[in-house]
Amino acid sequence: MPLCGHATLASAHALYAHLGFDGPEIGFETKSGRLTVRRLADGRLEMDFPAQPPREVAIPEGLVDALGATPQQVVAGPYLMAIFGTPAEVKALAPDLARVNEISGGATGGRGNLVCAAPGASEGFDVVSRFFAPGSGIPEDPATGSAHCIIAPWFSRVLGKAELACFQAYPGRGAHITTRLEGDRVKLIGRARTVIDGTFFLD
Repeated sequence: MPLCGHATLASAHALYAHLGFDGPEIGFETKSGRLTVRRLADGRLEMDFPAQPPREVAIPEGLVDALGATPQQVVAGPYLMAIFGTPAEVKALAPDLARVNEISGGATGGRGNLVCAAPGASEGFDVVSRFFAPGSGIPEDPATGSAHCIIAPWFSRVLGKAELACFQAYPGRGAHITTRLEGDRVKLIGRARTVIDGTFFLD
């Protein structure tokens, strides 16, 4: 995987919460270079990831039909990001995921995944988003670090704020992620919780 926020956050949480690590920072060597995680004074974890600023592109043919809605604009980084006017539009999406996979993958030359996002001031956030990931074998992801590496540089510029309060509006769950843009890096800040604990026995 070039970049995987889930595994990075989960590994850091396990080291801090269960394996007694108390150093100032955990470093991970990855295909995206060195990623770090540190624990803040309030118990939240801060991941340091590369920013992936997108560029504006024409709305790909077929995307409006695949989404069942028309975005205001589309930008492209490692994934496409469709930008809507309101959080309600983002929350109402029920896309054709097979078409999303085909269109997004063709437009970016990468995995056929799609960020859908909107300014979120009407709901008390800076950005509200969803992440459809059929190109990674996941219909929709509840919390996505790599998506926020695209969201942060775009919306920080649009909103004129280095730090953003983001909400990923996965139906019935959702995730609060704070982003802070620092040069060519994005700090992703949030909480982790242990939900299962067990032991593997390997032959």
